[in-house]
Amino acid sequence: MKRWAFLTVLLYAMCIAVLGITIYLYLGDDWIDISLFFYAYVLPVLVLVQIILLLVPVAVSQERPVGRRSIVVSSIFGAIPMAFLAMMFVISAVLMIWGETSTEEYIYNWPILIVPAVFWVLWGFIFYRNYSAADPNKFTSVVTRWLLKGSILELLVAIPSHIISRHRQECCAPPITFIGIITGLAIALLSFGPGIFFLFAKRIKEKRAKDLRR
Repeated sequence: MKRWAFLTVLLYAMCIAVLGITIYLYLGDDWIDISLFFYAYVLPVLVLVQIILLLVPVAVSQERPVGRRSIVVSSIFGAIPMAFLAMMFVISAVLMIWGETSTEEYIYNWPILIVPAVFWVLWGFIFYRNYSAADPNKFTSVVTRWLLKGSILELLVAIPSHIISRHRQECCAPPITFIGIITGLAIALLSFGPGIFFLFAKRIKEKRAKDLRR
């Protein structure tokens, strides 16, 4: 099963690497630092989160007990993309309503980091509270369902914000809102990882059952 978990992570890494290329193609050489930041920090963190979220499904597929430590770690790491979605949601909403000129001193300074910090703690607690020792699969389904809902909600704000900002012809808002769109897509893909792994695992079990009946 670990081999299929590795394949799932590899597929995800390839998908978000392609999304990273779109950042460079859209922003061009003038914003190459943002593209490098995506590949150096965002991509590794998202891949790491995908690996952590597969810990519980792998244990379940191998019929091993799911330890409390695995749930705690999965809750902490699963809350990271939710916190980032919250920050991009707030930034996109602020830019869409008030524009960059009147808000740049707030969205481009350290106080904006309070938003992901608060939501990281909040969602980590929510994910942990949804753990059921009797049904570990419930934990994974709760996390992935909220990641997908959160990414869709963030995209519903980031896309209009990007369009409105472009029409205002503000200097920095379009790149930020475009990154918000890429973030929403990357985390939406992240939510499908455990589901893809379960499909692999189900297929393997069915094949083994057929082999035993022969």
